Amino acid sequence: MTDILFAAAVFLALALLFVFLLYRRLLRRQRREMEAEREVSYRRRITPKMKQRILERDGYTCQICGISKDFMDELCPGLGDYLLLEIDHIESVASGGSGKDEDNLQVLCWRCNRKKGGELTNEEVLEEIDYGIDMLWPEDEEDDY
Repeated sequence: MTDILFAAAVFLALALLFVFLLYRRLLRRQRREMEAEREVSYRRRITPKMKQRILERDGYTCQICGISKDFMDELCPGLGDYLLLEIDHIESVASGGSGKDEDNLQVLCWRCNRKKGGELTNEEVLEEIDYGIDMLWPEDEEDDY
């Protein structure tokens, strides 16, 4: 009877050791994943001051379609405040781009930014769009709106 109890105790101890080792492996994997997420979020992080500098640098103008705050304000004063401009990574974070480098950031309107996603380049989006400043006033017409 004591041999059976001893064998059961050894089996239980080995089972607990196995469960403990699996749990420890799971915790290590979760820690690595959290560190990877933190690194990605750090590369994506764009501070409000940086966002303002990028908007001013690019003149509140979408770098793909050309729509701008000034253009909207010329059409109707105050309309430019409703233009949804966003800061975009030229080289996506998934491709190794960083939000820390202001040269990798640009201003895009919400439509161009959604169309661009993380896979297309500015040139590829420009070929696909059917909107923007160039569509409103072709180059051969006068700009007397």
